[in-house]
Amino acid sequence: MRKILAAVTAVVLIAVLAVAYVWGPTYTAKLDGQARFFGTDTPARYAKTALELTDNGVYADTERYAAARAAAEDAAKGASSREELYPLIHEAARAAGGRHSGLLRPGAEASRDASPAAPAQPEVIRDGGIALATVPAISRNMDGKSYAEALAGGLADARDGGACGAIVDLRGNYGGDPSPMMQGLSPLLPEGPVIWWDSTFDREPLEVENNIAGKWDAPVAVLVDGATASAGELAMMAFRGLERSQSFGAPTSGLASSNAIFDFPDGSALVITDGYFVARTGETFEYVSVPPDVDARLSEALPAAKRWLAEEHGCS
Repeated sequence: MRKILAAVTAVVLIAVLAVAYVWGPTYTAKLDGQARFFGTDTPARYAKTALELTDNGVYADTERYAAARAAAEDAAKGASSREELYPLIHEAARAAGGRHSGLLRPGAEASRDASPAAPAQPEVIRDGGIALATVPAISRNMDGKSYAEALAGGLADARDGGACGAIVDLRGNYGGDPSPMMQGLSPLLPEGPVIWWDSTFDREPLEVENNIAGKWDAPVAVLVDGATASAGELAMMAFRGLERSQSFGAPTSGLASSNAIFDFPDGSALVITDGYFVARTGETFEYVSVPPDVDARLSEALPAAKRWLAEEHGCS
């Protein structure tokens, strides 16, 4: 009897290990964003996992993606290194998810975050009765807590100091991690859903609740330009449709999409667009620019926002 139990246990264990070997990397990536390989991490297994994850892209049912996927699969059969496959997997990701998708090679994010153009902390200054909040991009590798506290705290200080209205400057904000951005702007946003993620699986709300600095019912002008992208566009859309908010500037970059990011042991990361942001107005911008309420290019945006706050809300 013991021999039978031992044999059954061995068979079950082998089956579990086999499943983990075949499906483990894809499963763990979908679970927490980390692709974990059980056993040998070969170029072929790397490609198989990456391509299974790109299957969730918004354009994964297109002929372009099918061709790009097949090319990557064929190359993986004889590949001796992952480096050989990076361009083909990148092309497959772009075909599956559009221009907001791709494969980031090892070290790409770290190099960008360490560059002189890396995002800074948000800043809120007083300009008469107006709080001018500069809201930069934020990498997922940056300290989101300090970012959110600096932004929300600055807005709260302006509110408590008697400011009448706020200007949220998103010009040049190319995106990154949306959560700290929303937490930092939460004093200016009503409770509840601010936008929705409309993905290939479901529609989920991004909600503002239990904000860290109290509420400020102020009129808000939002500044945007052609470099406002991704989470920067999400921040813009969070104010879209609010009665006391107007946006000023130029149309945004057209990357208002929701992305899943999967990290691999070699330091590469797969970015795949699996849906789009939906504003409270019901608008979805599928790889098209989000137009501001008031077209005010270059140096005209800030003066136009100040005039609106002064003339419509008495803030100067």
